[in-house]
Order: sequence, then C-alpha cells, then structure tokens
Amino acid sequence: MALVNTEAVLLRAHDYRDSSQILRFYTKDYGILSAIAHGVRGKIGKGATVLTSFASGALYIYVKPYRDLHTMKEFSCRQLRDGLGRDMLRFAGASAGAELILSHAEQSSQPELFKAFEDALDRLESVASDQLSAAVLSGLWTIVGGLGFAPQVDSCINCSKTLGEKVIGCFDLPAGGVCCPSCAQESTGPRIGPKARDQVRELAAGGLPTGLKYDKQHFALVSDFVTYHVALKPLKSLQFLSQVLSEHPNAP
Repeated sequence: MALVNTEAVLLRAHDYRDSSQILRFYTKDYGILSAIAHGVRGKIGKGATVLTSFASGALYIYVKPYRDLHTMKEFSCRQLRDGLGRDMLRFAGASAGAELILSHAEQSSQPELFKAFEDALDRLESVASDQLSAAVLSGLWTIVGGLGFAPQVDSCINCSKTLGEKVIGCFDLPAGGVCCPSCAQESTGPRIGPKARDQVRELAAGGLPTGLKYDKQHFALVSDFVTYHVALKPLKSLQFLSQVLSEHPNAP
C-alpha cells in the first residue's frame, strides 16, 4: 500500500454504513480511482472534508495494488463549483460529462482529458445563460475528443475528399464523421451543411460559436456520436440532459 497525492475531481459519492462514503474520483495521474472515506459523514466545522460532486482538489489516497477500492486519507478542496447546482442545465451538463468519464476513461494518466474535463466544468459554472447550451455542447465534444473520438468534419470520412464551403454532406455516425454528397447515398445519418460543420468544429475545439441555433439537433448529434463510439449504449445522463435542454428557459 502506497500513499499518493494527485489532483482530482470528485465524480460521485455514495453513503456506506453509518459514517463512511464510497467515492469515485477522476485523477490527473491515475485516472479513475474508487476510494472509501471512513468517518466523513456528519462532520461539520473546521477540519471537515468537503466532498461534493464536481469539487476539485488535492487527493491523498492509500493505493492498494491489484485492488479496485482504495482508502482515502484526505481530500483538500480548492474549487467547490457549487454554482453547478444552482441551475438544472448546468448540473445536467456536468453530470453527462462525469458519466462520459466514468464510461470510458482509463485507470492511467490522461492529462489532456483531465484538463478538458476541468475546463468544461469551469465553463459550465461561469458562462452566461445565453451561452449555456453552447457550453454544454462544447464540454461534451471536448471530453469526447479527449477520449480519442474526435469527429472528422473537414474531409469526407469515406473517400477523404475535401468538403467545400457550400457542400451539404451527411454525418455518417458509425464512421465517425461527415461524408460528401456522393458517399452520402450510402449513409442514413443526418444532413449537415457548412455552417453546422463549422459549429461542430468550433465546439469540439472548446469554443462557443456565436449565434448557435438548433441546439436540440446539435445535442442529438453528439448524443448519438457518444452512443456509437464511446459508451456503446445510451447514457442515462444524456437522456436526462435532453429533457432538461428542451425545458430550459433559454432553449430556442
């Protein structure tokens, strides 16, 4: 058993027995780690450990080789992100990102993915309401890219032909990218024009496209993409996010 220290984001917490919790962390140096935190429930005041979903901080944990459950010594919270719980869409977007991480992240260091996840959480908490839908989409696409499944939108996924500025292609979901009109005859995916391709490219790079419309269509695309290439099954958090997005006051 070795005591290690790493930056971590708390993804989920479950009560265990009378005073303990089972915690799932995503860590910068070790990927996904599960830990038991003894005696943390019910503590208040100075010295109490902050253990809320999406909090970031320094994790001190006893790692046991060849074990799935380790023992937490301390979690020193540096960023609480309590703002994510004040808006249902912010919380749903963060939850979807966390489930993506849990569904496919490795038990090893993936620093680019760790950064993409933290950046997505920070943006979801701070972004203005009129850009919140774009922030949710951007967060999902950047996490997908960090997992190694970025969509191909600049050239045909089948024949590699460059897609022109006026070309309306088709998004071939099983192949993972846009196909040209000639190859689109073999695809059953949604049609996608040059403006939508530009928006997907910007979202996948972590940007927030101005004047983003058709949020629901964009969300359906990233959700279907995740099902095909990352999770291999519909994620409950994405289903919940779809419902929240349709009911959110700023939804178009």
